[in-house]
Amino acid sequence: MMSQLAELHSSEVTKNSESEKQLKFFQGCVAAAFAERDHSIMEAEKAKEKEDSMSQKLKEVQDRVEELSSDCCKLRESNDTLSINLAKQEEENEVSKQVINKFYEIREKYFEGFENTSWDEKCRCLLHDPPEMWSFNDNSTSRYINSLEEGLETMKKTVDNLQNKLRMDVEIEKHLKLKVNDLELKLIRMDDMVKSKISGFYQYYSQYRDHILNLLDKEKSNINSTIGEIEEKITLYGREFQNFKDSERELKADNDLPDEHLSINAKMNIPGLPDSVADENLEASGALALALQEKVSALLLLSQQEERHMLERDVNAALQRKTEELQRNLLQVTHEKVKVLMELAQVKQELQLLKERSVHDQGADTVDRKVVTHEREGRLRGLLKGSYLRRWVGTPEISGSEAAAHLDNEENYSSRKSGVDFARMKIENATLRESIESIEHLTSSTHRLRLSLLKAKESVTSEGPATSVLEALKDIINEAKLIKTALSSSLPISWSGEVNTGSGRETLHDSSDVLGDSNLGKIDFVSAAGFEMVELLIFVAELLLKDHTAESGS
Repeated sequence: MMSQLAELHSSEVTKNSESEKQLKFFQGCVAAAFAERDHSIMEAEKAKEKEDSMSQKLKEVQDRVEELSSDCCKLRESNDTLSINLAKQEEENEVSKQVINKFYEIREKYFEGFENTSWDEKCRCLLHDPPEMWSFNDNSTSRYINSLEEGLETMKKTVDNLQNKLRMDVEIEKHLKLKVNDLELKLIRMDDMVKSKISGFYQYYSQYRDHILNLLDKEKSNINSTIGEIEEKITLYGREFQNFKDSERELKADNDLPDEHLSINAKMNIPGLPDSVADENLEASGALALALQEKVSALLLLSQQEERHMLERDVNAALQRKTEELQRNLLQVTHEKVKVLMELAQVKQELQLLKERSVHDQGADTVDRKVVTHEREGRLRGLLKGSYLRRWVGTPEISGSEAAAHLDNEENYSSRKSGVDFARMKIENATLRESIESIEHLTSSTHRLRLSLLKAKESVTSEGPATSVLEALKDIINEAKLIKTALSSSLPISWSGEVNTGSGRETLHDSSDVLGDSNLGKIDFVSAAGFEMVELLIFVAELLLKDHTAESGS
């Protein structure tokens, strides 16, 4: 019978170990599913924002190309008209030159001399000649001369007009050259100003970066000290548990001695027996007392074994219930992940439909998309609120009758206490891991935003288009605000589900409420450092945007 009880005990112990391993496995699966779900949500939001920005940029580029193409067509038309007018004027000048040459040759033949002079001299000589010199007492000749003079006057007028036009073109060219010089000087001054501003920004950035690094070093030292304290608590708990086991063995040894004394006293204090009968049956009574003592010890041992088996059966039932609950929770997390992926596909489909719509309806569609986005964020917030840690990891629930039965056993009390301490240590370890992963993700996002800010600064210094610089700075500010929203809406592992819904909704809009609201409890150091870095990036981007708009306006 003792061997059977020992075998039953060993089998129950192996079942308990297997159930504990299964429990650890399911808890790991649940934590991985949480991390994957949060990552997919963040990727969906980033993809949506990136697609919106790219569609807006594409539309602006198309508008700009259309404007430039129309300007180019107008310039080509004006150049064509000017070239045609210039060709006509050159033909007229050639004709007038030929007429002047002809008259000058006639004049030189009359004076019997020919000199190769300039066109201005030829014209001056012909104009200063007296009228009698060109009169030949012939009406046809005089009419011919009058017609020639009229043609000459018209040619002079055309020449004057051409000279006026050339003079105006020269003045316009001079004005344009002066304007170009002024613009070059302005660009040089703007370049110097931007360089000075960027150097100031770099100094601010280095100061804040050193401050943030100091904060991170302090928090790292705090984490190391916390880990050391946890290890010390674990060692102290092991020592206390060993001392408790030793004291329990001593109490069991002390409890066995009074039972023997009670059986001997009961045997010696049996009333109603005469002395003669006691003397005659001394040997029989000794054997009977020995048999009774063995029977009592066997009964006590059986009762202890039965009580231990009942305790183990209750613990196994509680573990089985917890395992089933974890399986149900894992299935629910899988369904939630599928829902999030379906929402991501729906968002992509809506984006495709928005791209196919016209420019006139884009303003109203933007308002509708913002409303849908806020509603979706509310739904995701509700899903996160329904999945806090107390639903997934916790101590096994025990009914009232089981608790009443277990309170009488000191070994059950110690096991429940050790289970609570072990769960607390698992929660602290998971919190530290989540903090490290959050720091890595926050560092990568901040580094990417910083590189984007440097690219925007380089485009400003390289005299890039103003619209592209403004759009880059606005994209950086929007992405930083998105990270800020994600920090305000993220839930740590040790988060309690008793957070107020109203205050949680306010965190999506104002990060200062998150840092100062007492309903949300003490914020962790990762969120605080993230808020500081994101606020610094937003401040630098807004300052650079303000300076750029002021310079472009001036």
